Amino acid sequence: MEIYQIYDTLTGFLTSNAIYQAGVFFLLWVAFRAANQVRAEEANTLNKVFVTLFSLGIIFNGLSTSAILFATLENSAYSMSQLEALTPTAQAFVDTWGTGEVAQGGLFSNPINTGWWAVVTVMLMGRIWTKQ
Repeated sequence: MEIYQIYDTLTGFLTSNAIYQAGVFFLLWVAFRAANQVRAEEANTLNKVFVTLFSLGIIFNGLSTSAILFATLENSAYSMSQLEALTPTAQAFVDTWGTGEVAQGGLFSNPINTGWWAVVTVMLMGRIWTKQ
């Protein structure tokens, strides 16, 4: 595989990941709207449970999308590092994202991403389950 092919594959992935992430953020907005509505109407427990499950599903999708993004960046850097000669730009990419091994990924592999989604979870659950 040549560097052009790696970049081409990575670009295609980044485009599709951005579209999916935009969908996740739209659904996250819907979840916050639903949480605000549940709180404003002082909804019953069943409605709170449904909004909670909806919100947790969106958070799971957000964690998954981000984990796949970071794994793909690391795996692309690994693929580039296996080439004989790298351009300065490719070397900078490898230096930034390279780990020296194939990325295994995982929902909680990036602590900053995990922390961000933890804050979102606390914010949503606080809106759903606390009183005004």
